[in-house]
Amino acid sequence: MGSMNLNEIIIDAMKYSASDLKMLLLLGLVLFIADFADSLSGAGETTDILRFFLSVVVILLAIFEAGYVFRIVEETIHGSKKLPQFNELKITFIHGLKETIVLIMYFSIPLLLFVLFFVEFLFSMDLDDVSGESTALFLIILAITVIIYAFFPAVLLHRAHHNGEVRASIDFKKIYHKIRNVGIKRLIIVYLGIFIVGTMVEVALSDSLANTIPIIGTFIPDLIIAPYILIFSARFLGLIDR
Repeated sequence: MGSMNLNEIIIDAMKYSASDLKMLLLLGLVLFIADFADSLSGAGETTDILRFFLSVVVILLAIFEAGYVFRIVEETIHGSKKLPQFNELKITFIHGLKETIVLIMYFSIPLLLFVLFFVEFLFSMDLDDVSGESTALFLIILAITVIIYAFFPAVLLHRAHHNGEVRASIDFKKIYHKIRNVGIKRLIIVYLGIFIVGTMVEVALSDSLANTIPIIGTFIPDLIIAPYILIFSARFLGLIDR
C-alpha cells in the first residue's frame, strides 16, 4: 500500500469523492440519464426505433462512465489529488471503449458456459434431472467468475500503468506480479468489501430516501450516492497501488 495505511486510504478516498461537487453531480447526471433511458427502453409503449435509440444512448453513456472511472484510477496512481475534468471527452470515451472490450474478453467465456448450463437445465425442466457433472460444471463456472471478478482490479491497475492499452490486459505474468505487489488478500478482501458495503449503503439509502422524500428520493441515488461510491472505489483502487 505504499506510504499510506488502510485508514489513510479510506479517509483520502472519502474526501476525494466529495472534493468537487460539480464533477460528482455531472457524473451523477450521466448515471441518471443512462438509468432513465434504460427504464424507457423497457417500457411496453416504446416504439422499436425509440427503444433502439435509447439502448444506444445507454451503451454510449456506460462506455463514457467506464472511461471516467479508468481515468480516476490512472490519474490517482500518478499522484493526482483532483477529480478528472470532463474536458477530454474523446480520451475518456476511448478509455471506456477499451475497458468494455477487456470486460467482454474476460467475462465472455464464463458467460457462455453459464448460458450452456442453463440451456441444459431448461431442457431438463427439473433440477433432479440435472446430472452431478452439470452441478460440478456450474460450481466451476461460478468459481471462475468469482476469481475473474476478484482479480480484475489488478488487470485495471496494470492497464492504468500502460495508458489503458488492451494488450496489457493479457500480460498475465506482469498482472500476476501486480497482484503480488499490491497483495492478494488486500486486493480481494478490500475490493470485495467496497462492493458489498457500497451496494448495501446504496440500497438502504435508496429505500429510505424514496420513502421519506418520494419525488426527490428517487433521483438522489443516481445523482449523488451511486457516483460517490463509484468515485470512492476508483480512488481507493488507485491508492493501494501508489
